[in-house]
Amino acid sequence: MSVDGKISTYERVQVRISGDEDFRRVDELKCNVDAIMVGVGTILADDPSLTVKSGRCKNPVRVVADSRARTPLDAQILHKGEGKRVILVSENAPLERINALSEYAEIIIAGSTRVDLRA
Repeated sequence: MSVDGKISTYERVQVRISGDEDFRRVDELKCNVDAIMVGVGTILADDPSLTVKSGRCKNPVRVVADSRARTPLDAQILHKGEGKRVILVSENAPLERINALSEYAEIIIAGSTRVDLRA
């Protein structure tokens, strides 16, 4: 994040504001956790892979909270790097989207209309 609290330009174009040391630190964090969870908004806005870039340890389980199964089938999180991927959806998610996503990730129904992390 920049000094003014931003991570992109006003046109929503991402700019690199982190240095190599920041990326090493993030990789270290990823090496020391079992899983990383993001919401589908992050997937749609940033298309992250959430992988360990250095390759010095296994990727953590990558989890997406996505009530309506909106994760794009070409999202990096589904294709880049080895390791388990999990998508949390609600009972209201379209079955055809659930079936399509299940080719790339484990699908867990966690809630009736929205993902409920307590479910």
